[in-house]
Amino acid sequence: MKHVVIGTAGHVDHGKTWLTRALTGTNTDRLKEERERGITVDIGFAQLTLPNGQRASIIDVPGHEALVKNMIAGATGIDVVLLVVASDEGFMPQTQEHLDILGLLGVERGIIVMTKCDAVGADWADMVEADILDHVEGTFLQDAPVVRVSAVTGEGIDLLKQRIADLVEQVRPRNEDRACRLPVDRAFTIKGFGTVVTGTLVDGTVSVGDEVEVYPQRKLTRIRSLQNHNEAAESMSAGMRVAANLQGVERKEVSRGCIVAKPGTLRQADRLLTHVVVSGDSPFDVRNSSRVHFYTGTEELMCRVRLLDADALLPGEDGFAQLVFDRPVTARNHDRFIIRFFSPVVTIGGGTILDIAPGRARRNSEPVLRRLRALNGSREERLLQRVRDAGVRCATAPELEVAENLSPKECATSLSALCGRGLVQAAGDAYVAADALGRLEDEARAVLAEYHEQHALERGMGLGALRTRLFSSSPERADALVGLLEASGCLVVDGRLARLPDFEATLSPEQLRLHDSVVAAVEEAGFEPLETDELVARVGGGEPALAPVLDRMRADGELVSLTPTTTASAKVWRRGLDTFMQMAASGEPVTIAQFRDRIGVSRKFAGLFLDSYDRAGYTRLVGDARVVLRRPQD
Repeated sequence: MKHVVIGTAGHVDHGKTWLTRALTGTNTDRLKEERERGITVDIGFAQLTLPNGQRASIIDVPGHEALVKNMIAGATGIDVVLLVVASDEGFMPQTQEHLDILGLLGVERGIIVMTKCDAVGADWADMVEADILDHVEGTFLQDAPVVRVSAVTGEGIDLLKQRIADLVEQVRPRNEDRACRLPVDRAFTIKGFGTVVTGTLVDGTVSVGDEVEVYPQRKLTRIRSLQNHNEAAESMSAGMRVAANLQGVERKEVSRGCIVAKPGTLRQADRLLTHVVVSGDSPFDVRNSSRVHFYTGTEELMCRVRLLDADALLPGEDGFAQLVFDRPVTARNHDRFIIRFFSPVVTIGGGTILDIAPGRARRNSEPVLRRLRALNGSREERLLQRVRDAGVRCATAPELEVAENLSPKECATSLSALCGRGLVQAAGDAYVAADALGRLEDEARAVLAEYHEQHALERGMGLGALRTRLFSSSPERADALVGLLEASGCLVVDGRLARLPDFEATLSPEQLRLHDSVVAAVEEAGFEPLETDELVARVGGGEPALAPVLDRMRADGELVSLTPTTTASAKVWRRGLDTFMQMAASGEPVTIAQFRDRIGVSRKFAGLFLDSYDRAGYTRLVGDARVVLRRPQD
């Protein structure tokens, strides 16, 4: 069943609480002060049963100008608003402020309810309705139905219920797959149970026994029990009013403004990058460095506004701003917020959180503004920017889900679309932007070109060295990114080496002469391998010229280093190994003396070959003889 929250709004004493009672039978004024004064001070709650049998929650908010902060807390998470206007007074200042707040919070649907219609004549009511319609023109309520009611006589109440039911059918179901989040609007203690918090579950689902985290304290706890309008429940979904009994949490540790959420899914920072909208009827401009009251969810803080693309925003204008707080704010990207003037405290605008970032953003910087425009765009534009932000570190799907407050399905669908358009590529279990990959390709080509120039005889750069040069900030993504570079044709991987596709390690005429001379020398030496200085003496050319030729021959498998300074022909080395395997074919261990006598060299040289066979994993010394560990494959 779709879960819907309906909120009241409107000027003080226009009958919001009486209307709620007429709809639900519940008096939402729960405080003694409210009952004595006949005025709603804090938010109240009731359950409404619609004509089709569906249940919805109603949040009744205070209408007094001094209690707007409570109204904002109550408006968090509502799907449908009942904008209440008394027929005998008409559209009033708090009606307008509440309407502005609802629009800034992103409420899309509502009904205009004219109360106290029994107190006025039809002509007067018609005039009031026309005035109301003038005021809501251009807002989300401009096409909303108008219902005239009387909480005293019951006139219009049934019609209003039907209009609510019709509107509820149009409400988009909330996404229950997102990480759960419950902004706390009340906290109290029940004897024998402990601390209970209430609020509207704005994202996800929560169940008894779930581990959750209380923000901003970052305290881990579990849900001991759940209730929805005094009815026990094992699990609850987004759009429901929740009362949650928290295990091991003291009452003093939690209050309005806290958030209960899935662990690790909220971010905290003392700076937010935002898109700010100034209300068209705001009595004040928003100037750079203005100090304002800030409200998001059920939290209230003070902050300073650093405008990033203007020196001032006039009523009706919008722009990007960095909000700087005295203490960290807890939120998710794309949460809505309200700002009110420092003094007098009146609503001047609101906006959307684009990035919860601790760094200081430069004013009038085109790269900063370009990034914020992307983060203020469509879901795919926002995800693409997040992947670009990650660079070659790459971004995993879970990271992107948290960054954009998306369900796994929502994130996967948008990533698939970005991959299909060639803007993003999968790199193992993460994603890299195509333009970042392009920059990586340019860097890889430059690194390899430099290496080839300095090591012209080597067939390529070691993959380990390449990873160190290119992926020091993201070693865990190195293999996947090298795979993408190879797939794009940027480089060729050959075993443990990487090279440019058109690179070919070629020997100069002098190096070819040295090569042939080395081959002749080591084959002539046979089982009496040569020291480096001996090789230099035999082939000439000097050690600096010979060293790269020897490295190339070792890489090509033509030479084997028995010690760091002793070199043998690979053919001879293999012949010696075959000889050992023949000697050991009977299963008897082979001593160094036996091997020495078979190949006809000194004990010293025989030992060098046998030690190298041990290092290669073919043989093992047991006592004073060697046994076979594995045989070479033909």
